[in-house]
Order: sequence, then C-alpha cells, then structure tokens
Amino acid sequence: MRMTTTLCCTLVSLLLSALSAASYASGGFTAMSRNPCPPPQSAAVGAAFLHMLLTPGARFVAPTQSPGEKRAADRAASEQRARDWADLCRYRSADAASRRPVRVVLMGDSITDFWRQGDPALFASGAVADRGISGQTSPQMLVRFWPDVIALHPRVVQILAGTNDIAGNTGPATEQDFENNIMAMVDLAESHDMRVLLGSIPPAVHFWWTPNPYEPAEEIRRLNDWLRRYAGWSGGRVEFVDYYAHLSTPAGAFRPDLSNDGVHPNAAGYKVMTALLRAAIAK
Repeated sequence: MRMTTTLCCTLVSLLLSALSAASYASGGFTAMSRNPCPPPQSAAVGAAFLHMLLTPGARFVAPTQSPGEKRAADRAASEQRARDWADLCRYRSADAASRRPVRVVLMGDSITDFWRQGDPALFASGAVADRGISGQTSPQMLVRFWPDVIALHPRVVQILAGTNDIAGNTGPATEQDFENNIMAMVDLAESHDMRVLLGSIPPAVHFWWTPNPYEPAEEIRRLNDWLRRYAGWSGGRVEFVDYYAHLSTPAGAFRPDLSNDGVHPNAAGYKVMTALLRAAIAK
C-alpha cells in the first residue's frame, strides 16, 4: 500500500513539474504554455479517400466505422474539442514559419482544405495560403481569424464557410449566428486593410457524414442570397464570388461531373473554382 501511494505521489509530482516547466508564469503554475500543441500527427485524410473525392468519375463510398472505431473516433473528437476547439494548433507552426509575403489567404472548411490537393497549381508560388480545416464551422473560423489570417498580413482574404454550420458540426445554430460570424470576420479583415472575397456556399442536397436526414438545398440558397446582399451593402469593399451558380444543378445539387460525393468539388470542380477565384483576385 505504501509503495503504491509513493508511486502515485511520484507520478503526480513529475506531471506537475513537467507542466510547470511549460508554463509562462514564473511565479506559479498555470495552464498557459509556450507550446500547447501536441506533436504533429500523420495526415488524417488518407490517399484512398482523396482519390475517391478528387478524381473525376471515381466512385465515392462514404467511410464506415465499426462500433469500436466509432467509439474511439468520438472519444478522440471529444478530447480534441476540449483541448483545442478551434484547432488553433493546425497551422500554428506554418503561421510562425511564414516569411515570404502572402498575397491571399483562403479561410474555410474542408472545401478549402482540400483545394491544395484539388488544384495544386494555385498554391505553387506561395502567394496564396490555404487555411482551411475540414469539418469547421464559422465560429471556429472566427476564433482562428487572427493567427491564421491577420497575422499573415495578406492583401486579400477569401471567407468560404457555411456547409458545416448547416450540417450542425458544432451543434445547432441560427442563421443569424452564421451571419454574425461572417460579419465579424469581414470587420476584422477590413480593419486591417484587406480586400474581402465572400465565397458562396457550394450546392448540396445531403450530407453523407451525418445520420440526420437533412435537406440543405433551400437553406444554402437562402444563406447565399444573404451573402450576396451583404457584399452588395459594402459599397464594393466586399465581393461575392458565386461558386454556387457554376457548380449547381437546377435542383440545387452539386453537378455530378464536378463532385463525386455531392458536397466537395472533385479536381474538375476545383478548376472551375480556381478560375473564378483568380478572376476575383485580379479585379
């Protein structure tokens, strides 16, 4: 019993010592740390998934999980939310290492995140920085906006958000919540002399990753109408980039030649988006 108690005390002491050494505070232990991020992990998205998603004509099969895998994934997601809800660690090293001038930053979710693989030529010069994170919603992007956009001092920022807000990835929200987050990011960008491009939410009639039988087409149209109007109210300071008009079918679905999963562009879809983005940047 004494040995067990001694061992436990020793382990606790070692843990507190390690945490204290990482703390900024010189006079006491706190949760503030010089480096709160865990060691980098291998890419969460595998090559087979990206092939299904990005190769035009490839058959997309939604990933499945056994009950045990789902429990493990849910536990990992819960731990991630508790440790770093906005995933500030994702680009912390890249932001700190950025030396060359960045002309454009793309802020967004997986549709932005996968743009690098979907059309690598857009990023070849280093003038365009991708700061998309798969699965993210607009409140998470708002939290990341300072380190992942403002700190890079770009001349142009594109904000492309909304798919995961509608899917409820971080819980239920109102349309006004989404609009507030967009307006807050635009205000932050404009206060730092950036041109703002507001990307329309791409089309979708279902979300394969959620068990809820959502029918998002009408809400996507409605929020895109608001994004267009909001850009119009800016007097030219904010430009609406209408990806939706070039990617959708009349029914509001993603054109099957431009998407394999009905939500994300494939490589052909990214080519369409890149052309629209380049035209907007050039104005």
